[in-house]
Amino acid sequence: MSRGVLDTSVIVKSIFKPPKSLSDEIYKRELETHDKCRDLIKKMEEGDMDVYVPKICVVETAAAAKRLADKNFAVKISKGVLDSYEVVDEVFLFDPAWTIAVETGSSGFDSYFIALAKIKNAILFTDDKGMSFHAKRVEVDSVLIKETNSKEIENKLKTDS
Repeated sequence: MSRGVLDTSVIVKSIFKPPKSLSDEIYKRELETHDKCRDLIKKMEEGDMDVYVPKICVVETAAAAKRLADKNFAVKISKGVLDSYEVVDEVFLFDPAWTIAVETGSSGFDSYFIALAKIKNAILFTDDKGMSFHAKRVEVDSVLIKETNSKEIENKLKTDS
């Protein structure tokens, strides 16, 4: 069975379209990323895939949704994360995340996502270039959504981890 870890960036970008105030070029790229994130999550939910998120993802999703919408939507979306994916408590991730942070210099939050993907031997799906870079440094298979075409993403979903 395939296994995947979703970064908060993918969840948030699947829900919210980019602001039209962006330059045309950036708006087009971000709209394509939004569509790829939506398709990825839909295919993960329809497919035979175990999907994991660290507990901090619930908090990050709530914070982003509050900034981009309102409190009620933030509660709804973050509860959706709790209900939709296997949420892994930080107590299981602390030591590996700490090691990854020390080895790579990645942010604390990013280290939790990378550690989870490493522990579960899962593909890390992110739209955070730094997270993807650090994941690859510790031999975690990482897909950077904005730089990966839809067909390649679909092929990753079919790959057994």
